[in-house]
Amino acid sequence: MNMGGKAIKMNTEFAERAVDMGLDANPIKGMYSYSDQYSEVVYRNLGTRLLNGDHPTDGLDTPLIGIFIKAPDWDNYRYVGYVSNLYKFIGNDVLNQRIRESISSVGMPIMTENTIFTYDYTRMRNEIIIQNGQQVPNAGDVLPVMIVNNSYNGTRAASVAFGISMDYRQSRVTFGFNLGEIRQVHIANSNTRMSSAINSYVRVFTDNIANMITQSFSSRLSEEEMLGVLDVIEGFGKKRREAVSALLDEIQQSQELPSAWQMFLAIVRYSSFEPNLNIKRMMENAAESVLVIPPRMYDVLERLEQE
Repeated sequence: MNMGGKAIKMNTEFAERAVDMGLDANPIKGMYSYSDQYSEVVYRNLGTRLLNGDHPTDGLDTPLIGIFIKAPDWDNYRYVGYVSNLYKFIGNDVLNQRIRESISSVGMPIMTENTIFTYDYTRMRNEIIIQNGQQVPNAGDVLPVMIVNNSYNGTRAASVAFGISMDYRQSRVTFGFNLGEIRQVHIANSNTRMSSAINSYVRVFTDNIANMITQSFSSRLSEEEMLGVLDVIEGFGKKRREAVSALLDEIQQSQELPSAWQMFLAIVRYSSFEPNLNIKRMMENAAESVLVIPPRMYDVLERLEQE
C-alpha cells in the first residue's frame, strides 16, 4: 500500500527480478507491466485496504501478486488472478519472437501463425507453421509446427512443442507432440540451442513423417483399443466423446475397426477447434497414444526433451 508517498512494498524477490524478466517497473506505485500486440499485463502487490487505520489488519501487504490484464478489445484492465513471489514471467511476444528468430536462423520460412488465448488472456498457445511440408499419402501436404505455450498466471510453464499441421476438408488441423516438449529453462538458455533443436526436429520430420502416417494408417486398432481411447475422451466430457465418435464414423465410411491414423485424425480434427487449452492438450496426448511413431523420430523427440 502507498503510505505517505513512500514506495509501495512489493514482494521482494519478484520486484528484484522484474526488470530482468522484461517488466517495466514503477516501484512508487508498486506496479510492474508489459505490453505487446496481444495484450497488456500489470502485476501489483495485493494487500488490505488502508481505511481509518483503526484495525491492525488495515494496510497490510500479502504474499500474493495480483494480475491485471487488458486485451485489445477490452475497455479497461480486469483482475484475472494472482501469482506467488516465485513466479517467472516471460512476455508472450518475447517468447514468440525468440522462436521465430530460431526458425529463421536455420533458413526455414514461416508460413503462418495461429495464436489462441484463454478467455481471460492469462494463457497463450501460438502455432507457428513452417513452410517445409511433405506430400504424404492419405494425408496430403503435412507441415512441421512449433507450438509455443505461455501463461501469465503460472498455470502453464513456458514451453515449445513440436507438431504437425495439415488440411482436412478445407480446415487446417494442428497437433503437438507431448514427447519432445522443451521447457522454459531450456528455451532461455541460448538461441543457438533452440535453433539446433528446431533444425533437428525438421530433419527428422522430413525423413520420417510419411513413414509415421503410412504405418499408422496400416495399423488397425482392436475393439478394446478403440473403446479405451474413446473412454479417455469421455473423461473430458460425454459430448466430446460423441463428437469424436461422429468424426470417426465420417472419416472411416465403413463398418471396419478404425486404423490408428483414422482415430488420430478424428481426435485432432476435434481438438484443433477446442477452445479450452487444457482439454486441447489432453486430447492431443490421447491422439499421440495411438500413433505409430518410427523409432528414429521417437529417439530424436525424446532427446530434445531431455537436453
